[in-house]
Amino acid sequence: MKIFIISSENRNKFGISKVINQLKKRFTRFNKVRYSNNPINFILFKPDILHIHGCWKIRFILFFLLAKTMGVKVVISPHGMMDQNSLNQKKIKKKLALFLYQKFIFKNSDLIIVNSKLEKKNLLNQISEIRRIRIIYHGVVIDRNFFPKKNIEKSLKFVFFSKIHETKNLLTLVKLWEKSIFLKKFYLYILGEIDDEMYFSKISKLIKRNKNIKYLGSLNKQIQKRLSKYDVFIHPSKSENFGLVIYEALSSGLFLILNKSLKKNSLKLNSFAANIEFNLGSLNNSIKKILKNKKRIKSLSYKKQSLSYVRTNFNWDTIFKYYLNEYSIIIKK
Repeated sequence: MKIFIISSENRNKFGISKVINQLKKRFTRFNKVRYSNNPINFILFKPDILHIHGCWKIRFILFFLLAKTMGVKVVISPHGMMDQNSLNQKKIKKKLALFLYQKFIFKNSDLIIVNSKLEKKNLLNQISEIRRIRIIYHGVVIDRNFFPKKNIEKSLKFVFFSKIHETKNLLTLVKLWEKSIFLKKFYLYILGEIDDEMYFSKISKLIKRNKNIKYLGSLNKQIQKRLSKYDVFIHPSKSENFGLVIYEALSSGLFLILNKSLKKNSLKLNSFAANIEFNLGSLNNSIKKILKNKKRIKSLSYKKQSLSYVRTNFNWDTIFKYYLNEYSIIIKK
């Protein structure tokens, strides 16, 4: 089986590149795979599968038409780019792209892979005529040298970790942290690559006038080791197609405070998370409850339990086999 991968994002940018790198790494064990945005490479490679990751790039219609001409099966993973919050950004440009070619690609692809039930619902709300859609979760890369340890510090440490963009709602969190008299006794640490400089400039102004809010830069390596220094991960994002950072934080042994709109009910049921409305009262109350359970959150047993949950449910070696199975099915048709 020969697989050709193209992407809407740069190779080392945020979640999509993490997914592609992990799939590519595993595909090469059993199959020929190439990752390129060059159509000449595509023609010369003569793949069985074209897998498009992302949306909106006009080159996608060229690759799609080439694939159909060559008898190559087409798979597309939108990675949350068809969710309403994403569609609301650069709205006119995306509406035009949707009308001209993006909807055509979705409707005529052999398979669409989404990463959650919510993403499937959002996609079908936009394009109800889709033929074949499959949910496959993302996996989490866990550092082999990472071993959970009991946190012996008395105070709780809070962290936000994600790309810094308006969709992640960090500005709201920082404003709440500044406004709360109760939260002034705690530090909020911010980790993540800046994807929107104008948006971050608003956050930066607030950071400068609050000594208990600190931006520490991006985090791309030794994720579990660095995140394990904290106790609670706060994610105010209004929507996520999957939310890879959530499971990276959980694998690091952190308790999670998540926006209720993300609908991560299984994490709440397993006592790994609090799902809240992101307002001052809910955030204060949530952290007060966490303080009462501080001993459990800092314990080694909790950290082992959270890591085991991620390893069992979001293991890349298992997930990649789902991809191969789906590829095999469409090739045989």
